[in-house]
Amino acid sequence: PATLPWIAVSTEIAGYRGVRLLATPEHLYARELDASTRESFAAALRARGLDPARYLYLPVHPWQWDEVVLPLFGPAVARGAIVPLPTDGDVRLPQQSIRTFLNTSRPDRHTVKLPLAVLNTLVWRGLPTERTLAAPAVTAWVHGLRDSDPFLRDECGVILLGEVASVAVEHPLYDGLPEVPYQYKELLGAIWREPLTGRLAPGERARTLASLLHTDPEGRAFTAELVDRSGLSPAVWLQRLFAAMLPPLLHFLYRYGTVFSPHGENAIVVFDDHDIPVRLAIKDFVDDVNVSAQPLPEHDSMPDDVREVLLTEPPAFLTQFIHSGLFVGVFRYLAPLCEEQLGVPENDFWSLVRAEILRHQARFPELKERYETFDLLTPRIERLCLNRNRLHLDGYRDRPNRPHAAVHGTVPNPLHPS
Repeated sequence: PATLPWIAVSTEIAGYRGVRLLATPEHLYARELDASTRESFAAALRARGLDPARYLYLPVHPWQWDEVVLPLFGPAVARGAIVPLPTDGDVRLPQQSIRTFLNTSRPDRHTVKLPLAVLNTLVWRGLPTERTLAAPAVTAWVHGLRDSDPFLRDECGVILLGEVASVAVEHPLYDGLPEVPYQYKELLGAIWREPLTGRLAPGERARTLASLLHTDPEGRAFTAELVDRSGLSPAVWLQRLFAAMLPPLLHFLYRYGTVFSPHGENAIVVFDDHDIPVRLAIKDFVDDVNVSAQPLPEHDSMPDDVREVLLTEPPAFLTQFIHSGLFVGVFRYLAPLCEEQLGVPENDFWSLVRAEILRHQARFPELKERYETFDLLTPRIERLCLNRNRLHLDGYRDRPNRPHAAVHGTVPNPLHPS
């Protein structure tokens, strides 16, 4: 845990967006920063003869400041378009993704997602200007789908941790050059995300999905510990896990042609006071929400600014986000762990997953055509190969656009009836 440095950036190169309740920067800063901190920021600008009304405040990752902002935004810093500020004093803890920070001093304040110019898996972890500015609009649309759907809102109780405010900073030169590698157009900005604090019922606890794969130094799986605490049989506990996780993901896919990326870090499992899984929390919308390229009536409510930035995929590939993010990325490893430590054979594990999907489909028979359009039970699924990107397609060369994961061959789908 550490305090983050803050900077002020001139509105000549920085833009702000927020949801309706945070429509202006003043709304955000009144909630996020103490009055004394806001005054210290303004005083730092006035001491240099600058007008605070013409600046936006945002935290910056200290590594990004030293290694990227100072070298690449040097002229902007020199002329006062970017001004270092005192810290706000809040201690923040980096999360699994390294660049998202939880406020441990004030857990009710937003978490903050920052750009970090490191190459991790497939892409450089920056914040693209257009998508950063669109984040609050994407949140408003996704929240609207949930809030108007009784199944998602009342039965699933799914928690959508919205990206409610953002600041994007353009590079004065690089953003205007189309041939510049994409990572140089994602160097500076911030996204404020709703914290999980305050969204849990009394007795509930939340853990990232990735934690279920953890084993301690003695080799005992965290999942085995949770099953023991619950008092349930392993098969029943797994059934409850799948019943908590899958229905909201399936409903967004089938009803709204919309998928999240429910991998180990974006998906958060909520447990009751007996460590039984009860519901799901999801985050990372503007980067990882994809919608069907095949038009659906449910997309008519999508605002133009959301439509312009959300990635679209053919229906047959849209299912890949659940396959690769959840089934391949997490369940592929959880299944043998459960066989080894809980005595649940892998075939039984996947049968429970399949049963939950079929149970959901039976609940909404009117969506039968969608189950065929977005078919999760095909005999084989395409294989995404991130290593292939690195070794065969992209290497480490620069490119003007973010790469997509390479598709190479297929693998048997464990959900297909044998």
